[in-house]
Amino acid sequence: MKFSEFFDVDYTDDLPWFDPLLTIDTKLFIDPFLIFQNEFGPFVGAHNELVEYFNEVFEIMASANNVPRLRRKATNLLKFPEMEELMLGYTAFGTRGGGTGTKKAELIAAGIERAINFSIMDSAHFETIQLLQEGIGPDLISDATGNILRHRFADYTESVCKEHGITAIQRSTYVRGKFNTASGRWEQQHYNLPHNPWNKKPILLCPKDYLRPLPTLNPDDYWGFCCDFDSKSLREEFGDDIKRNVKKEIILEKAIKDFSSVESFVRFIEKIGGTPYDMEKDPKGLIKWYNKTKEFALSNPQELSFSSSNTFNKFIFEICEIFKNYIENQGGWQLIYNDNGRPKSEEASQFSFLGIVTHYCRANNIDLSREVNIGRGPVDFKTSQGSEKKALLELKLASNTKFWNGPKKQLKKYLEAENIDYGVFVVIVHTEKELEKIKDLRKIVNEINSNNDFTIDFIVVEAEFKPASASRLI
Repeated sequence: MKFSEFFDVDYTDDLPWFDPLLTIDTKLFIDPFLIFQNEFGPFVGAHNELVEYFNEVFEIMASANNVPRLRRKATNLLKFPEMEELMLGYTAFGTRGGGTGTKKAELIAAGIERAINFSIMDSAHFETIQLLQEGIGPDLISDATGNILRHRFADYTESVCKEHGITAIQRSTYVRGKFNTASGRWEQQHYNLPHNPWNKKPILLCPKDYLRPLPTLNPDDYWGFCCDFDSKSLREEFGDDIKRNVKKEIILEKAIKDFSSVESFVRFIEKIGGTPYDMEKDPKGLIKWYNKTKEFALSNPQELSFSSSNTFNKFIFEICEIFKNYIENQGGWQLIYNDNGRPKSEEASQFSFLGIVTHYCRANNIDLSREVNIGRGPVDFKTSQGSEKKALLELKLASNTKFWNGPKKQLKKYLEAENIDYGVFVVIVHTEKELEKIKDLRKIVNEINSNNDFTIDFIVVEAEFKPASASRLI
């Protein structure tokens, strides 16, 4: 369920704030560079606040000189709890992510220490630290930004609630509410915020203009910049194949040895500007799936009661068939293709599948959990009603290089580990070549079923621009 649904807000796409799902994190992140280039309202002065915070850490680290107390102080300042209130990030299902504990704080500290060793003392864009230290990704950058600017996101959320007449708010207290640079300490703050009924946490809203899948200043784009403007020296140092299969350690090596190139990259990006995620085109399939599948489910209700595991399994299979029909014949394929005709990632298909499964399961009082990791690999969805009726669902693109791990390993192993007797393997096919690739699927599934006490069904979805029947394998 989305924020706007629960709080009865008539949300339109022209509103500036992101309308988050309350039950699952959206894989977008706060990009500090986008804040830097577009400060408004409560965020005026936000970039300078980030700079001052990390300058404080840089100064402590620079004066530490093997003094454990100072090193601990700096590391403690780099511990940023995961911002569950924003409902953003990598978490597969729900809104509990990793955040920045001691180990992750040590990674950031190591990056800052490395910067100091190379006489880099400028934290004007602290996210460039990911160019100096492996293991620092968009989640850490986003959580750091969110924690330091929490009071600004709280002010922004309060203003949105006031504008839309949201009165269901509670007083929320944060021990680490705002950092006082003068004292070098966090101060307690109180905010009046809406709360998420699923995780019982306060809700913080974020401007859409501040969200991206990756920070604007990221290793891949830095390397692309170097390839465009310094390709000759890169080829001399790293070989001719400088744009393919480049490992991050090579990018880091370049950044550390030639930090002036990082500074040039930053100046270049400051000149051309960063771009927020395109919510309208949704190239990664992160946004539109929820509303589109909800509209379809409401227009095509399916209600059953379950007297046995067999009828439960039948209904679960029918939901998968509904998904097949939605993709092939009801325009659902548009959610898993980009405008240029190229298929989106497997994750986009999984989200579309999640939408159909979620809405039909919710309507029929079936519990759903996503990406279960018991057994030898993740299974996409687990459905259940009570303790007796359970089923597992796995979706893969036929183009996935590990496609056969689905029926042979992941789904099979999890059914065994959880003592569940039914699973459905859903295959997305984009081309005739992919259809040919999976021609032995029925044979393999039958062999698995004949040698085990569980049953796996499969469904093939032909996801083409012009929907077609997938009956050729059946």
